[in-house]
This record gives sequence, C-alpha cells and structure tokens, in this order.
Amino acid sequence: MNNRAVKAAAQEAFWNAKMLHIGTESFMAAIIYIITQLSDDKKPLKDISVATGVAEETIIDSYRRLYPFVPRIIPKWNSKEEDLKNLCCPRNRAKTEARIYRSF
Repeated sequence: MNNRAVKAAAQEAFWNAKMLHIGTESFMAAIIYIITQLSDDKKPLKDISVATGVAEETIIDSYRRLYPFVPRIIPKWNSKEEDLKNLCCPRNRAKTEARIYRSF
C-alpha cells in the first residue's frame, strides 16, 4: 500500500470513528498506528508518537480500547479480515505493550 492509500485509509477510518463518536487525538493516533501496521510500510510506535504528539503509552491504551471496533473503523478495501486478525490482541496491557514494541 503506497502513501496515498495509507492516507485515504486513515481519512476513511477517521470518518468511521467519528460516526462511532470516537474522536480524541489519542484514538486518532491509535488509528494511524493500526493503518500503518496493515500497510507494507510499517511505522514504529515512536514515529507515530512523534508525528501526532501523543505519548506512546497513551497510544497503546487507546489501541486497547479501540481494538473491539477495528472491523467497523478500518475501511474494508484497506484490509482483509485475516489482516485484522493478525493485529496484536490487547488482552493484557503488559503483553500488548511488549508485542507492540517488539514488532519494530
């Protein structure tokens, strides 16, 4: 997925999140993180944090809270169901943080 596709997917995901009344900066940063993890050009959590101005721990917490809604937020044309299943499942905060940090 090229940069234009990533941008288009992020914009559509933001719109979908807004329809679910999810609109804080931390959730938007988590959505950017998810979109980049589904793309060919994965970005480190630290880069997302620097670009958005949201702390890494806050992005991780927002990711955990957002995770159940991912299939409704991420555009279907952007990813397959199996791609979404490959995202880190945040059952345990410590394990989620370790896996997210390890993925880079």
